[in-house]
Amino acid sequence: MEKFFLGGNTAHGFFGFHDGELKRYDNVILLKGAPGTGKSTIIKAVGAECAKRGLDHEMWYCSGDPSSADGILVKELSAVVTDATPPHPCEATLPVVRERLFDTAAALDRGKLLDKKGRIEKLIADKKACYAHAYDKLKSAFCHYKRAEEEFARRADEVKIRRAAAAFALRECAEEGGAEPPRHLFSSAITSEGRVRFFEHLAGRRVHLVTGDAIAARIFIGEAARLIPSATVLHDPLVPERAEGVLFGRSALVCDAGPFAAAADRTEAWGGEASAAEERELSLAEEDVKSAARALADAKEAHAEVERIHLAAMDFGVTDGILRRVKEYIFGGTV
Repeated sequence: MEKFFLGGNTAHGFFGFHDGELKRYDNVILLKGAPGTGKSTIIKAVGAECAKRGLDHEMWYCSGDPSSADGILVKELSAVVTDATPPHPCEATLPVVRERLFDTAAALDRGKLLDKKGRIEKLIADKKACYAHAYDKLKSAFCHYKRAEEEFARRADEVKIRRAAAAFALRECAEEGGAEPPRHLFSSAITSEGRVRFFEHLAGRRVHLVTGDAIAARIFIGEAARLIPSATVLHDPLVPERAEGVLFGRSALVCDAGPFAAAADRTEAWGGEASAAEERELSLAEEDVKSAARALADAKEAHAEVERIHLAAMDFGVTDGILRRVKEYIFGGTV
């Protein structure tokens, strides 16, 4: 079982790859509903059923709260269950034929919530303000990152780095074919817990670790990702137009291999040392990311209080019924 983020908190605000990813599959369940109405619970229950049946699956987690599941891909069945509540950009483009929609808010008792209306509205406003502050900090981090890139460009030969990446792609993928379009995911995210990174996708793969300057590594990986056919591109959580990893066949090219680093093949993107100016800008960018994470943690607290209010107004029999129907649509027959 692999773990990814399909969307993330970036310098551009919330950014997700939902639209392109969901169109790849034949059977898509969209869950809409308020906080605390069971969307993550349903997704995790589908994951438990996959484990019970021995079905390979991929979990997608929430960049606001990485302990919460945003979606699941059941690979062998070409089926997805995902949270389609904003800000997730998920809409039914082929209703019933491909997508089916469930509203988990149907389990809420309106009568139990009316006297909490003012409190809920305030919490939602507080959460929105926290996210706005987080995104301001991430925009600032992006500005520092861009200045670091400019510093790097003054002293480095980017053409040489791109040529080395092209040679790598040609050497490692000479036998690779396939006409499938690339997938786009995040293996890391800026969250309420700081930067969170998953490494499960590296298990069983030959790992190529790009070493040297951080900016050079991303240039190298981005160029390789552009040239490798039918790849899964892993995007930078701050600047999603940049790549920080690529999966192809049974191999991976990454700038951080975590627990797999010791056994990884190493490829140096650029041998020079980072300049003091570049290091300063990258350090300032990281401070802004940490400030954004603190704002996301405040947003998570407001969200959690809304969840608690909603939980007290839930009819879990309705949620159980939705879960049964979702399982029937995914696995068929009696579950």
